[in-house]
Amino acid sequence: MEQSSILVRIKELRRHRGWSQSDMAERLNVALKTYQNLESGITRIDIERLGQVASILGVELIDLLGYQPKPEAYIDRFINEEKALYHKIIQDKEAYIKRLEENLKVYQDILQRSSDDPGNIFQ
Repeated sequence: MEQSSILVRIKELRRHRGWSQSDMAERLNVALKTYQNLESGITRIDIERLGQVASILGVELIDLLGYQPKPEAYIDRFINEEKALYHKIIQDKEAYIKRLEENLKVYQDILQRSSDDPGNIFQ
């Protein structure tokens, strides 16, 4: 995003909060003229100062810069989350099947013992 767009965003956020340029200058601990020069683009604003402005305005620096993640990033994240969920479901089902097989083996052993000695199946 170019500097002029960032400065427009700063001005919008400042006004949205009901703050004057003087209020921002005070919060940044700079002279009013210094802040006016920053907001108007006369003085180039560096990344450190942008970070301070973002903090004062209560926004993340990346939001102040107007970063918009590409939709592909959301799609990739969604696909990866779905894959992880799918693998978890498969693992859970495999564990469940294994427990069922173990239980089946126990019941088969009980039935085998009961057919060998019908009066004493729990030995």
